[in-house]
Amino acid sequence: MNLGEESEFVEHKESLAQLDKGLKSLSAMLNRNGKGAIFFGVKDNGDVCGTSVGEKTKDDIRQRANELIKPRIVLNVDVRDDKDKQYVIVSAKGSDLPYSCDGRYFIRNVRSDDALENDTLRRLLTEGRVDLIKEAESDVQELTFGGLCTYLAARGVHAEDKPGFHKSKGLLNKEGKFNLMAYLLSDQSNVSIKVVEFEGLDKTALSKRTEYGQRSLIVACDEVQRYIRSINATKSVLANGRRTDTPLFSYDAFHEAWVNACVHNEWIALVPPAVYVFDNRIEVVSYGPLPARLSEEEFFSGTSKPVNEALLNVFISAGLAEESGHGIPEIVSECGADSIAIKGTGIKVTIPFQYESKWSQANKERAKSDLSSTHSAVLKAIKNDPYSKAVEIATKTGFSVATVKNSVLYLQKIGALQRVGSKKTGHWEPLGD
Repeated sequence: MNLGEESEFVEHKESLAQLDKGLKSLSAMLNRNGKGAIFFGVKDNGDVCGTSVGEKTKDDIRQRANELIKPRIVLNVDVRDDKDKQYVIVSAKGSDLPYSCDGRYFIRNVRSDDALENDTLRRLLTEGRVDLIKEAESDVQELTFGGLCTYLAARGVHAEDKPGFHKSKGLLNKEGKFNLMAYLLSDQSNVSIKVVEFEGLDKTALSKRTEYGQRSLIVACDEVQRYIRSINATKSVLANGRRTDTPLFSYDAFHEAWVNACVHNEWIALVPPAVYVFDNRIEVVSYGPLPARLSEEEFFSGTSKPVNEALLNVFISAGLAEESGHGIPEIVSECGADSIAIKGTGIKVTIPFQYESKWSQANKERAKSDLSSTHSAVLKAIKNDPYSKAVEIATKTGFSVATVKNSVLYLQKIGALQRVGSKKTGHWEPLGD
C-alpha cells in the first residue's frame, strides 16, 4: 500500500529506530502549522515497509516525546496493519509556540526541518497562545464605540455600546480591561491613518497630506477607501463604434491591499499602515513581517494566518474583509507578483496606473513652467544641439558635468525631455514646446 508523499504535514520514517528524528520533524511541523504526523514503517515514497511493534511501543513513544519535546504535547499513537506489515502513525496538534526538540528549535520547510533563526524564534514567541492586541491592556480605559456601533448598525449588525457588545467583539482582555484592539476601534483612538500624495514618481515633492485620526480604525479604513475610490477616474475611448472604459487603477486590488494592511499590521507598536499616491501608482504600506508560521509561498497562494485574529473578525462582521484568503491572489492577478514586496520591516503593495492621470499631466506642466535657471539653461543648450554630450553641455553652460546630468534626469522626470535612440548614437528631444 502507498500512503502518499511527504509534505509540510507528513514525514515518513522506515522504522522506529528513527524515532528521535521523527519527533524532531513533528516539533518542526508544530512550529510551522500547529499540527503534523509521522509515519513509522513507511518509505520516503510512501510505500509501507513495516516496522517492529511491541506491547510497550506506544508508551515508549510517548515517554520519549515527553523527554525531547518542550512544552509537552499530547500525542496520538495509532498502530495500523497493511497485510502482514505494521506501521505507526504519531500525530499531534498544538499552539503553545515555540516547540523545541532536545533543546533546539526547528521549523518545517516543505519536506525538510530547518533550524530556527533567532528573529523567527522571537516572532514565534510572540505568536504563540496570545493575540497580542487582544491581551495588551489599553493605556486609555475611558473608551466609547459610537463610530464602530454606527458603522456596524448601518450594515445590519446589531451593535450597542454596552458590556455585552464589548465582550462579544473581543474588546476586553482576560482581566476584563479594555485591550489595545478596543483602543484602535474606539472613538478616542489617536492613531492617525495617512494618505500622502506626491508630485512626480518619488517622495521629493509633497503635494497633499490627509489624516484620518481621532476615530475608530474601522471608520478610518472606510474613509480612506472612499477617498481612493473618488480619484479612480475612468478613461473612455470610442473606436469602431465601441466604447472602452478603463479605470485609472484596479480598485479591487487596492481594496484587498488596504484591508490586509489594516487587519494584519503589527499594531502592538501603534505604527499605522499608510497610503502613498504618486503620478503613476499607489503604494500601500503595512508594518511587521509575515507570521513566522507563514511561508512566502503560502502567502502568495492565499493561505491565511491572521496576525490579529480578533481584529479580523471585527472587520469581517463590518463587511470589510472576508475569510476566503483570495485577497493576495486577487492583487497578483490584477497587478502581478512583483507588485508585492516583502521585507523584514513590512509589506508594500504597488497598484500601478493604467494611463497617465490628470494630476500627473498638471504636475509636469507646472514643473516645466517653474524651471530653475540651471534647468532652463541646460534645456536651452540641448535645444540648440540635441546631439550634445554632458561634457559639451557643461562647457557651454559653465556647470559641472554632475550638475548637467542631474538636470537632464530632472527634465526627463517632468516630461520636458526624452531620449531618442541609444546613448551613443541617439539624441535628445525637448517636449512640450
